[in-house]
Amino acid sequence: MDFVELGKVWRVLKIAVGLGGEVSYWDLHRAFGEEAIYVLEKAQELRLLKWTRAERGGRTRIVYRLTKRAIEMIDMTMDKCPVEAEARGGRLVFTTPLGTYAAGYSPSALLSLAEKLAEACGEDRREVYDKLKKAAERAVRLARGLERWLLYGSISL
Repeated sequence: MDFVELGKVWRVLKIAVGLGGEVSYWDLHRAFGEEAIYVLEKAQELRLLKWTRAERGGRTRIVYRLTKRAIEMIDMTMDKCPVEAEARGGRLVFTTPLGTYAAGYSPSALLSLAEKLAEACGEDRREVYDKLKKAAERAVRLARGLERWLLYGSISL
């Protein structure tokens, strides 16, 4: 098998990010099965992962670390501060990388949360505010029954 989908290589990078920047062959084997060796070879060929030794608990093991090139690609394409929202008890509950926050459906509440997230994530607060606003609007659209009316009863955006 010579052909490996680039989507699978991208998935390897996301797995490595989730594991702190390094991944072992066995981590990839759990995700890809027998195809792990081919995906790993393609990631190395593209200079996205590099082979290295890691000391853990007095034992040396082989791991594959993200290269500078891979980190730059990830920074350009991955959302640094993903936000999700849902309606609960007449309030919006936002799930962020920093935890879960409850806020009202008002511009001031969203701006306050946006400023905190922007500072922690290193993003522009206007962009974070737009993400929060879109997530809030989606949560309101998906809210059912009384939840929707409780949210609409507060100040609208």
